[in-house]
Amino acid sequence: MGWLRYSWLLVPLLGLAELGGHFFFSRRAPRIGDWHQLVQPVGELREPDMPVVVAPYWAEPLARSALGSSLMPMRDVARPDVTGYARALEVSILGEEASELDGWSTAKERDVGDFRLRVRENPAPATIRFDFVAELGPKRASVFDGPGGECSWNAHARAATGGLHGHVAFPRERFSCRGGVQHFVGVTVVDDERYRPRRCIWAHPSDRGALSIVYRAVPLGKVVRGYGALSWFLMRDGVGTPIEMTVEIDGESIGEFVHSDEQGWHAFEFSTGSRAGAAADVTFRVRSESPKDRHFCFYADTR
Repeated sequence: MGWLRYSWLLVPLLGLAELGGHFFFSRRAPRIGDWHQLVQPVGELREPDMPVVVAPYWAEPLARSALGSSLMPMRDVARPDVTGYARALEVSILGEEASELDGWSTAKERDVGDFRLRVRENPAPATIRFDFVAELGPKRASVFDGPGGECSWNAHARAATGGLHGHVAFPRERFSCRGGVQHFVGVTVVDDERYRPRRCIWAHPSDRGALSIVYRAVPLGKVVRGYGALSWFLMRDGVGTPIEMTVEIDGESIGEFVHSDEQGWHAFEFSTGSRAGAAADVTFRVRSESPKDRHFCFYADTR
């Protein structure tokens, strides 16, 4: 029975095992089924125009699967950034926080199982006066494919996805232009340099001249601001020619944006000058020296 002399060692060993179990289970991500318990509390905390931001980001597909498009609509999931939101609902696991919400205060907080829900407030939200992506359509816009070539609005085009290694989704509603199926102007989603989705206006440049997207009676702020991109997965090798986009107000250029493949989700901002507060026609003219396979997509707003 000599082993009894060492039985006291069981106490610290059990303590170490318990401590190890604590660290293991505290750092284990929730299982797929656990995410469904968030539907009710997220529905209670989330307000209209409040994006659900998941930390860490790799867990966002699990949140989308559980919460669905009513709580995580594509408009918010594929947001250009968070600057235009006054509040966000952060869903956190493993003690993580979303870096894009750095500097935002916490207004409410609730623990749900292994999840922590925080209502975060933006200290300086931008006032967006006009969202060009949301307003794309025949009521506010016209599209011209080079001189004299007006693109026709089609609300029942054939939607298509390219699958793995193929083109991004081609939407059902779009302005159809000359030159083939990829020559259109419509709202789609591309992947940025971190493979995050970005909702934007597909504007493939034409070989017939500048592709012109004209918006009528746009309420102007101090700037026209936005981003340009191509699908990072498809164009990350950076072998295509640059894309040039000129922004005009009532026919007068306020700036030119030049985008190269390797720049990813690339920002631009142009001042509206003395026109701030007025309403005017805004035109985006897109061109490229070699337009073949220049699958350009952009987001823009006035603020």
